Amino acid sequence: MELSYWHSRWNKGNVGFHMEDGYPALLRHWPKFEISNQATVLVPLCGKSVDLDIISRRVKRVVGVEISKKAIEEFFTERNLVPEMSSYSGYKIFKAANIELWEGDFFKLPEQRFADIDMIYDKASLVALPPPMRIKYAEKILTLSGEITKYLLHHFIYNSNEMEGPPFTVSETEIDNHFSSRFAITTLEDQNLDINNFKKFKRRGLSTKFRERFLLLSPN
Repeated sequence: MELSYWHSRWNKGNVGFHMEDGYPALLRHWPKFEISNQATVLVPLCGKSVDLDIISRRVKRVVGVEISKKAIEEFFTERNLVPEMSSYSGYKIFKAANIELWEGDFFKLPEQRFADIDMIYDKASLVALPPPMRIKYAEKILTLSGEITKYLLHHFIYNSNEMEGPPFTVSETEIDNHFSSRFAITTLEDQNLDINNFKKFKRRGLSTKFRERFLLLSPN
């Protein structure tokens, strides 16, 4: 899956994955993360997520990484913010208050600029990628994770014979294989969703189960 796919989705406004009110579980479980108000949080494949606002009110610095310039511009425009502009290592950096959005390829993010990440927030980012890219993505997450970095991970499980992603199904076993050597995995939420509430997925063939999980991965 090429980056052009996501460019096209944003340019066409085909962004059904965007949650207008943010992800409710983020606030429900925030106290459990034990994150300082001086923390830095990294949000891969962030789009124009409302969750960036939620996090920014609770920590010192939020850094989102997004390939679509349109998504970044919409994020600031919708909040009547005019970001300061800078660049680094091929990325354009948009900054307003304590929110930075880096325009570019997450897989090329320069680790030397992110040695102090306290938490990585993955809301449906891993599930946006097909299996080969998920291996590369997991390797990048581990590279960016320091000794104290926590990792919040949201994912779906369903029968891949019924529907092709994105969002892709990601099994518990796959997550263990990617991350259990570095993190202790705590399940925050695990629920079966009503398929009837996801008509687009039903039209694509999903018919038996659709499971959603939200995990806290803490360094071993």
